[in-house]
Amino acid sequence: MKTEDIKLFHKVAEFGSLTETAKWLDLPKSNISRRIKQLESDLKIKLFHRHSRHITLTAAGNDFYNATVGLIHTLDKTISKLQHPEKELVGRLKIMISPVMMNIGKLVLEFMQLHPAINVEVISSNDELDLIKNEIDVAFRVVNTRTEENLIAHKIQEEPYGLYASPQYLLNHGTPASLDQLPEHNFIIYRFSNGELLNKLSHDNGQSIQLSSNLTVNSVPLLIESAIQGHGLILISQRVGDLFAQKNLLEQVIHSYSPNYNFGWIVHPPRQYLSLVTQEFLNFVLLRIKRLGYDDKDAMNVFRLPFPPLTS
Repeated sequence: MKTEDIKLFHKVAEFGSLTETAKWLDLPKSNISRRIKQLESDLKIKLFHRHSRHITLTAAGNDFYNATVGLIHTLDKTISKLQHPEKELVGRLKIMISPVMMNIGKLVLEFMQLHPAINVEVISSNDELDLIKNEIDVAFRVVNTRTEENLIAHKIQEEPYGLYASPQYLLNHGTPASLDQLPEHNFIIYRFSNGELLNKLSHDNGQSIQLSSNLTVNSVPLLIESAIQGHGLILISQRVGDLFAQKNLLEQVIHSYSPNYNFGWIVHPPRQYLSLVTQEFLNFVLLRIKRLGYDDKDAMNVFRLPFPPLTS
């Protein structure tokens, strides 16, 4: 069993794709597949479930990832310090972060503590700026699909989503019992930074349901606040929605509908155009991103606008 193959396994697990891993490492996809199969043979366990367009960790693979990722990172840092005891990472880093992903800022500050000689600029915006023209090294975006063919995009994390509305809205308009009843209700539509609209939901049979709406927003905090103020139903992460439900500000409906979505992406130019600082930052982020989250207090502050309740 080779240490380099374990590192390769970590990359494939983090990207969830042999193709994305091949792009990142500039290696043939067949080479990566062969080495992963050899590692599985050496370990005598199956690490991945193979699907048509992506791969996911098995339970054993997830355990192996969690048990080895910290060990390998520590080993790499130790070797680097021994080989380059005086070398310090120097350069600039320009990062763009969606306002609702500002927990990413924790990673940026931690990275700066590890490398105090680097110079960092952070831009907080929902706009989908051209990375090359604006000299942005890495962008963290809330978007449903990747749009730029010349950029590399990594999913941050898939999680279950649900439908939510305020108790007052449900009292006034009734509680939908199935997806087929949604067109009878008002749905608050979200516009992604690439201009696409979340105005349809997919049925189990593959058919889509067109949603009725009189309100479209491009801000997640405003999306949530609009629902709290009784303007309609929204589709949001259950992790976030349940925080507001616990405070009786929102209520989940149609509990059986809980599709997995990934609306968070890390976007950057192809690897050959990245500076050493950017490559080190990306490696750092991909190692920690799936363990990063808001605690309840932070989430309420980030996702709720300071609007006073409506008065009659």
